[in-house]
Amino acid sequence: MLNFTNDFVTTPFTTRGTHALTTCLAALLLSSFAATSAIADTFTDPAWGADGPAGRCVVCHSLEKNGPFRVAPNLWNIVGAEKARERSWYAYSPGLIEMGGNWTRDDLDQYLKDAAAFAPGSTKSIRVSNPDERREIIDFLAQLKD
Repeated sequence: MLNFTNDFVTTPFTTRGTHALTTCLAALLLSSFAATSAIADTFTDPAWGADGPAGRCVVCHSLEKNGPFRVAPNLWNIVGAEKARERSWYAYSPGLIEMGGNWTRDDLDQYLKDAAAFAPGSTKSIRVSNPDERREIIDFLAQLKD
């Protein structure tokens, strides 16, 4: 058994000290729970488009115009948009930046099929092997425009 007076401190571990420690831990746990709840609420609401063809995209991307930040750029108005268009805040792969140009349907198809082959160094992890599914995703994304 630990002896608080000999092992950890030179002064006795008092009831007042125990109460202060308990109060501190309780406050920390409550604030941690509140923060976790706020974060969980942000991610438990179904993302717009999650039930559509681009449902797997919303894990990382927002589909709404001026949609919320996720971990990757917003896909609103992506078909025909400049590649690597959000460089001020997102770290695109050098391969995609050097490629330049605008996103065509064919480019998006190749990117969804195998991003690393299309743009070397890409960190995109989802591959869509089914060409019909890629076409449905691209058709859906093409509708997301002003």
